[in-house]
Amino acid sequence: MTIYGVKTGMFLLYVASLISATINFWISRKFGRKLVTKLVGEKSMKEVDEFTSVEGKQVLIISRLFGFPIFEFISYAAGLTNISFKNYFVITAIASILTNIAAYLVFRNINFQSETGIMVWIGSIVGTGLIFGFFIKSYLKKKREETR
Repeated sequence: MTIYGVKTGMFLLYVASLISATINFWISRKFGRKLVTKLVGEKSMKEVDEFTSVEGKQVLIISRLFGFPIFEFISYAAGLTNISFKNYFVITAIASILTNIAAYLVFRNINFQSETGIMVWIGSIVGTGLIFGFFIKSYLKKKREETR
């Protein structure tokens, strides 16, 4: 971020995340399950299946807001669902803005050249991932039980 400054750096990260999300969605949509399995592996494909078994905008919104450690995974999974690209892109674009603003507010005063700063960054990503994982697993389990 120091090369471009924080605001420009955050903007560039936002644009890059939208580009990668779009590409991964279309790879998944165009080439399907077989290629996604090669890209993410068999073990991760089971998680993709879990995600896609409960389609819906709510799952995508929650995933985009709290699942930034698995951003690419969500893009592949969404491409295997029936969600329209327009809905997918709008949700991804808005949620990514919110996540970038939150990241900026949390990390703007952290010195990433110190061990403490790096540990705070790693801890926040791991913590967010664990919290997201817990809530999304509970949500998916509840949705599956409702459909039975």
